[in-house]
Amino acid sequence: MKKENAESTAKNTVKRRIFLSNTLMILVTLVLFLVINMAIIKIYAESIEHEFEVSADQLLDDDALEDMVKDWTVKKNEFILLFLADGVICILALVGVSQVFTRNLTKHIMEPLDALDEGARRVQANDLTQDILYVGDAEFEEVCTTFNNMQGHILEEQEKNRRYEQARTDMIAGISHDLRTPLTAIKGSIKAMLDGVAATPQMQQKFLNAAYRRTGEMDVLLNQLFYLSKLETGNMPLEIREINLTDFLAKYVTGKQEVLNPEEVELHAVLQERKYFTMVDPEQMQRILDNLVENSVKYSEKSPVHVEISLKSAGEKLQLKVSDDGAGVDKEKLPHIFEEFYRADESRNKKEGNGLGLYIVKYLIEAMSGRVRAYNEHGLTIEMELPLTAQEKMEPEETLKEKVDK
Repeated sequence: MKKENAESTAKNTVKRRIFLSNTLMILVTLVLFLVINMAIIKIYAESIEHEFEVSADQLLDDDALEDMVKDWTVKKNEFILLFLADGVICILALVGVSQVFTRNLTKHIMEPLDALDEGARRVQANDLTQDILYVGDAEFEEVCTTFNNMQGHILEEQEKNRRYEQARTDMIAGISHDLRTPLTAIKGSIKAMLDGVAATPQMQQKFLNAAYRRTGEMDVLLNQLFYLSKLETGNMPLEIREINLTDFLAKYVTGKQEVLNPEEVELHAVLQERKYFTMVDPEQMQRILDNLVENSVKYSEKSPVHVEISLKSAGEKLQLKVSDDGAGVDKEKLPHIFEEFYRADESRNKKEGNGLGLYIVKYLIEAMSGRVRAYNEHGLTIEMELPLTAQEKMEPEETLKEKVDK
């Protein structure tokens, strides 16, 4: 802080410049006044002295005395006129000096203002690549720096919006493809039944099951889009409350194992007997876990994929991990998988997704005061960090994995 104050003091400021300009103007004006008055007084004094010398050499009579009085009257009037002329000269000198210093001060002030005006015109013309280069008074340097930062922020937002719009365009194209595929299958199934291709009850049932399965795929996609829309418009308030996350995860895994196809995924949990509590929305936490499990099943490139949910404490935080033993994500694409509408399908079995599942996970975790990251470790691992509010003592050391698996 002292260093910054010292640097600020060493720099020129507008206040200092105005003070110095006014002080110098006054000093220069006073010096000019003094010089002019001294010169006039000297000239007049020499004139009076010469008159006295002449008068002393003459004899004074009444007529001479009268003439001398008249002469002194004339001298008095001359002095008054000379004094007035001196005043006019001093005023003109003051105006001239003031103009010089004002012009110099105006030049220093207008230089950054002109630069700011030019910068504003560039921004108006959508040219945000050129910064204002100004070195001078500290106040104007700060304003120009703020302007440059604002310009950089606008440029960054424009680039972000450009990427966002491009992602939306790609998303619409992807969703159109994703919807077209089941619609085509449904249309084909109905057409086959209308044309009598499915003549037997068994064939009809087969076509109906295929159509129903396809409508389920469409329903999942549309629900996800609707859910995202509600999140971003603030129409999906979170009901955050304290829960026993250990028990919650154990119940989730037990319930999920009953509905998952064991030929596609093997889900289990690694949980300690210690009870960990945190502040979350239980419904949205289940959505998070569903998205992550679905993501592993869809992109793991193996069947069945092994998915593990684990929980442990790290200081005042809880680390919740969802890991699979699939193909993982390419290193260069790993930092982007939580971006909205981002697709990493080239690295994960070239399957198409809508780029919303992991974005929703990140959105919800951060809304519940947590953080999320992804890394490869024998597959893809999604690590979520949540605040630890309380914990109970651990009973005899063992994990709940066996209990959950049962």
